[in-house]
Amino acid sequence: AKVTGVEENITVKLAKDFGQAKKPLAICGRGKGLTPGSVTEFMAVHALNALVGNIGKEGGVWAIPEMDYINWPDPEMDDIAAAGMQQKRLDMAGTSEYPHARYLLNRLPEAINSGTDTPIQLLFISNANPAYSIPNSAAFIEALKKIPLVVSFSAYMGETEEIADFILPSPTYLERYEDRPVVAGFNRPVINLTKPVVEPLFNTMHTGDVVIQLAQAVGGSVATAFPWANYQECLEETLGDKWETLIEKGYWVDSGFTTPPWSEAFETESSRFEFTNAAIDAMPSMTPIKPDGGEAKFPLVLVPFDTMRLWNGYIGNPQFVIKSVEDTILKGDDVMVEINPATAKAAGLKNNSYALLTTPKGNAKVRVYYYDGIMPGLVGLPRGLGHTAFEKNLAGKGANINALMASVEDPATGFDAAWGIRAKLEKA
Repeated sequence: AKVTGVEENITVKLAKDFGQAKKPLAICGRGKGLTPGSVTEFMAVHALNALVGNIGKEGGVWAIPEMDYINWPDPEMDDIAAAGMQQKRLDMAGTSEYPHARYLLNRLPEAINSGTDTPIQLLFISNANPAYSIPNSAAFIEALKKIPLVVSFSAYMGETEEIADFILPSPTYLERYEDRPVVAGFNRPVINLTKPVVEPLFNTMHTGDVVIQLAQAVGGSVATAFPWANYQECLEETLGDKWETLIEKGYWVDSGFTTPPWSEAFETESSRFEFTNAAIDAMPSMTPIKPDGGEAKFPLVLVPFDTMRLWNGYIGNPQFVIKSVEDTILKGDDVMVEINPATAKAAGLKNNSYALLTTPKGNAKVRVYYYDGIMPGLVGLPRGLGHTAFEKNLAGKGANINALMASVEDPATGFDAAWGIRAKLEKA
């Protein structure tokens, strides 16, 4: 009850209802499921599915293996490649410190900014906008400015492109082929294929084609490792016998996939679901991830939330959509922050009044919106606003919550687990 804020008797009732339900399902994650959290928190949630035997069953949780269809031959390693492969990863992913992670993008800014000289001389960024979309975006922007050469492959002029040294225009998703393996939300492996519906309107080039042309220009063993004439040829060869189905239907389903019986389903010493074992015991104990900042100086907690009329990926909202955003989210150029009326009144803040929202990473001028649906002590700020790039109907509206957030490492994995940050809200 102390950790969750939910009364003990309500938790007990929920537990009994869950255990007695015909098809109970426990889902982890906040918002759309994209807000970070700790691995121990997610393990605790999935343990509920194991307790009721709801893994690998209709209406339950399905353990789907990662798609494994890219079977390129091992490249020939010259001296430069061999020396490069001996270098330590900047993010330390896959090492003894972070054995459960393959990549830790959240650690990149610190790895670059912690020294006077940058360890990266060239950075390619493909269809992403880290200068806007990564928590503590100011640190990432600082890191980008230290790198001698930053190349962005993008169809849009976003915040990252404003910093990049070169912008190589990419075709939009309506103008290109792209394979998209999917495991989340399905009970078997699925591959989607986006197909061009129109010819490229401008002089653009797929990122894959740029890489292939660069490799062929280098020559030698590098060119040999990229033998295709273009990206589409690479895609067709890689997908093999799946290509015709993908072209015809737009997706491919592994119809031969079957969920193994429980006696074979778990890669554990006991061949059963284990709530604890040596590997789990070696992880840090289950402790809530605390938001960055001191409670005395920042008595509130700022949390992000999603709204249907605001896109929060690397692309900004289209101008005709931004005009449809409710005035409880955006009023003029001002973003409305959700706050419980009791919390607002205690701070002397009136509904619709201006306020200064401050976190350890920055501040923003906002307007107060009384909302009974948010817990006391929290402040809700929508994702998708606060752009400095894109067109005039989007730029300069509201505040970017990523500029106010800080990354908090999950001690077990190294992944960013920040779901909020300490904040204060004062009269402006």
